[in-house]
Amino acid sequence: MQLQSSALERNTVLALFVILSLSAIDNAVMHLTFIASAALALVYMATGTLKPRLDGAIGLFVALSAIYFLIQLAYFLLHYGTYFPTTGNEWSQPLKHIIFVLPFFVAARLAVVPGERLLRTVWIASAAWGLVTFPIAFYQGFVLDMRAEAGTGNAIPFAAMGAIFSCYALLGLNDPDKRHRWLAAAGFCTGFLCVLFSQTKSIMPVPIVGLALFWMFFFRNRMTIWQIGAVTLGVLVLAGLGVYFSDSWHRFADLWAVYVERDNAAALGNSYTQRLTMWVHGLAGVMDAPFAGHGFQNRRHFIGLLGYDYNHWHNGFITAAFDNGILGLVVMVLLLLSPVWIAWRCPPDELYRPRLFMAIMLIFVYVWGGMVNQIFGHGIYNALFLWGGMVIAVSATPKASDDVEGSA
Repeated sequence: MQLQSSALERNTVLALFVILSLSAIDNAVMHLTFIASAALALVYMATGTLKPRLDGAIGLFVALSAIYFLIQLAYFLLHYGTYFPTTGNEWSQPLKHIIFVLPFFVAARLAVVPGERLLRTVWIASAAWGLVTFPIAFYQGFVLDMRAEAGTGNAIPFAAMGAIFSCYALLGLNDPDKRHRWLAAAGFCTGFLCVLFSQTKSIMPVPIVGLALFWMFFFRNRMTIWQIGAVTLGVLVLAGLGVYFSDSWHRFADLWAVYVERDNAAALGNSYTQRLTMWVHGLAGVMDAPFAGHGFQNRRHFIGLLGYDYNHWHNGFITAAFDNGILGLVVMVLLLLSPVWIAWRCPPDELYRPRLFMAIMLIFVYVWGGMVNQIFGHGIYNALFLWGGMVIAVSATPKASDDVEGSA
């Protein structure tokens, strides 16, 4: 089975665009398509159409992802049969993390596309994500009066998607085609509004941070003070309208009463109390077994002892150390930071700043949001990071498309 390199490149670009732009339609889109892409790449490898790629940045990212999975598996086996409620189903738990061994296959598929085209596909798909998803978020938030989540089933990972894609869409503002610049602006605005309609407080500032970072990277010496003022005013107006119509301002009412008005009768909501309680007990659990850990399959048991029905400690770093000890925390941090390291170490060519911007925003969302929520462990969080990380790693690998076998 042979494919012309141009056809394989075209199909890969189309698949990446569809996956990213429609990823909020259903919870399983990003996760299942990553698995399907890996399976198809395995077929291509078996027939000689693709060759494995472990050179350069690809090898680093693939290795760290695989090590992360192996650490999870090792600590799962170490604590097998202890607190997991249903022993017969315990072996199904590692399958939730099997996606971390699949970048080896997906990298070979993405590597058929030149780095410039990969990054361009990502920003166009990110802009399309906002345009496709915002009507759903608006209907859920404004009409149904609920925290918008589109088809993801959870407002928090939905907000993370919106934050990352709204910032990635900004890269289109560098496009020489005016129509593409308008597409980028629309993608940023609609993605930002999706975040606001999700009513996820920790993620709401991220698109504004991303816009500021984008200005520093690309427009610091290209905009007059009046243009900066106009853009700032426009973003603030957009944010104000979005906060008002999405009812997100209610999410800040208790914070305002406690810290600004100093109302002694006011109190923070249950989410703050529960998080503080879980952080204290989660840290205590880490100190009880700083190297042995407790196994990720047993986490819900310990949280249940506090009376909460959660499967994580609402802090990704505490969760990693609780599950797999200090070793697990270190490996997770190395994997988490690897896209920034890869992008920073690249030669300063025309893709350097766009790639570094993408890497910084990807990691910022995971670190910032992960301090009060998850980092890995959810289907969307896992797949979103791996898609983003693989695009960065592949685009940073020199001559990444040279090993595609063509046919006449």
